[in-house]
Amino acid sequence: MRYEFGKNWAAFAERHLSDDKIRDSRQRLLQFLKLPDLRGKSFLDIGSGSGLHSLAAHRAGAESILSFDFDPDSVATTNRLREWSGSPSNWTVRQGSILDTNFLSQLPQVDIVYSWGVLHHTGDMWTAVANAASFMKPDGVFFLALYTSDVYVNPSPEYWLRVKQAYNLAGPWRRRWMELTHICRFCIWDDLRARRNPLKRIFNYSAGRGMVFLTDLRDWLGGWPMEFAGLVETKDFCAKKLELEVLNVNAGEGNTEYLVRRRGATNWWDTVLAAHPLVELNGPFVHRAGHGYVASLPAFVEEGDSPEFPRRSRVMLYEDGVPFGFAHAPDDWIVTHGRSRYSHAGSGLLFSTSDNSNPNTNGCRYAIRTEFL
Repeated sequence: MRYEFGKNWAAFAERHLSDDKIRDSRQRLLQFLKLPDLRGKSFLDIGSGSGLHSLAAHRAGAESILSFDFDPDSVATTNRLREWSGSPSNWTVRQGSILDTNFLSQLPQVDIVYSWGVLHHTGDMWTAVANAASFMKPDGVFFLALYTSDVYVNPSPEYWLRVKQAYNLAGPWRRRWMELTHICRFCIWDDLRARRNPLKRIFNYSAGRGMVFLTDLRDWLGGWPMEFAGLVETKDFCAKKLELEVLNVNAGEGNTEYLVRRRGATNWWDTVLAAHPLVELNGPFVHRAGHGYVASLPAFVEEGDSPEFPRRSRVMLYEDGVPFGFAHAPDDWIVTHGRSRYSHAGSGLLFSTSDNSNPNTNGCRYAIRTEFL
């Protein structure tokens, strides 16, 4: 049983692709990489789907682009976007699997390996992650996004795995009903309960990566095979199994984004990190409740989140030099669930440790980078 990812992305490209969505995708790509453009960079798009992100890399000036996908419909759609862009000679599209060693032996190492929301759908996620990471040049980076088990507290990851299996076994009308039920329960009701406009979420959805709400919803409900990856679990796998350094993390949504490079590598990120030096946080940290502790921030730290601007803070929290990425978390989730969640408001930072231990006694060092997010 496997979801028809390619047909979903083909429909997206045919009905919804626009210059605005390409611009949003390009902007998000460069923002996370912390680059002004991709000139002089080679780009490998693993699981290209609609081809949107390969096209974004092309618009960002990538020197060469290699896109591949397991699904023939995704390959065809990516090829259509390449042809729509004038069939540039520096953009190649192929069909293949990240688990096929014969296919992988034909691929080059590149400056930027990119795989967003793909590797957890292969049926062998950690092998797929390791295979993908091998295509970084010695000074390259790997930008990946994986569904995070930490986000799915209620309902649990196990619940969603059952939903995905049921969706794939359902006929067209049953699928439409499941989509409507999901929107009512997890979008409209949640927003109304939080006194937010539920339509705003749908209409502003593309502001993140140039996607469309309904396309992503169907991809979420149908996405099978499927594995979840915990935030700490993924960082540990990258650091301990693959000897990779975590440079950037963005958590809190369904997929957590990670940017990594080989341990000891040097590239443009050395300049980025030097421009935002680590500022140590001095304890003792005040226990708020549950897993939550409060750290006082230096006076020079920029403004934090507020009810009017809930994602204003640009502070990244680190534990022993590794970024947390779980910024802007609700206070009650920090206290109740912990696991690297934190929020910056006023002159204080409410945070939880990666393993929910006491930061005053666990022997870890905590620091921040300002104006980083």
